[in-house]
Amino acid sequence: MDFANVEDQGYMPLYKRSKLTDTLHEVCGFRTDYQFITRQKMRGIQKRSKGRE
Repeated sequence: MDFANVEDQGYMPLYKRSKLTDTLHEVCGFRTDYQFITRQKMRGIQKRSKGRE
């Protein structure tokens, strides 16, 4: 999944939703398909995806 870094404020998804991305979001317990994701929220997603929570 690709994201654009928006002036160090956060991230905007550059991918289109599909059944696969929806399933990944459901299984992983977080969503990245919103309009804008803050840096803090992205850090939390990265930690959870690596099992560091």
